[in-house]
Amino acid sequence: MKYIVAEQELEIPDGVTVEVKARTITVKGPLGKLTKSFSHIPFEIRKENTKRTNKPGLRFRMWLQKKKRNAVLGTVRSIIRNMITGVTVGYKFRMVLAYSHFPIVVNVLDGGKALEIKNFLGFKINKRIDAPEGVLITRKEEEKNNLTLQGIDLEKVSQVCARIHQATVIQDKDLRSFLDGIYVQDARLEYTD
Repeated sequence: MKYIVAEQELEIPDGVTVEVKARTITVKGPLGKLTKSFSHIPFEIRKENTKRTNKPGLRFRMWLQKKKRNAVLGTVRSIIRNMITGVTVGYKFRMVLAYSHFPIVVNVLDGGKALEIKNFLGFKINKRIDAPEGVLITRKEEEKNNLTLQGIDLEKVSQVCARIHQATVIQDKDLRSFLDGIYVQDARLEYTD
């Protein structure tokens, strides 16, 4: 069954400007600017007042699509909402170093642009994870087993967390007794520079 038209709306908060040009969205706020292209998705996007509150917002519309294809509208709306949240509040992830057998040594390099992991399960191999632009990795000396990752782009910050976690995946050992690794402990909506 095809739907004739599917619509969704997103309200734009005060202090945030959104520009739409050929399905490329640019969101500017107090913390910075994010740009994302949705040119691969066949939908319409317009800046209009919302029906419910009559405030400035975005209207997404998709014509003659099936149910699964219409679900893409919700995904696009969520991505843009995350961009708006990022430029207004920001994202902060805390990761914890968990080890019982060999202490994990973590060094923050290049002023928070890279991370080096040493002595994971006693291995002599050092692993380096580079963060993309806009993501800051910090480690305080008083919190010896915690890392903090901050940024305004949720996709980039969570991707760096995933890379750090994947660099410490245990292979060829019993996972019930070897729980060593670096795990995400907390994800918050706050950003302090």
